[in-house]
Amino acid sequence: AGKIDASQTCKQLYETKLKWMQSELNVEEMVNDRSWKVFNERCRIHFKPLKNE
Repeated sequence: AGKIDASQTCKQLYETKLKWMQSELNVEEMVNDRSWKVFNERCRIHFKPLKNE
């Protein structure tokens, strides 16, 4: 049977978690970008920002 290296296993788990978190962040950024694009394309003509007087 192969010897289990705990430090290597922890490093691999950490790297996997880091990649997963980066992937989640990329998804969040894409959703945000697409949401703003849809808002600007479909809702902007109806949106009247408040004027600062």
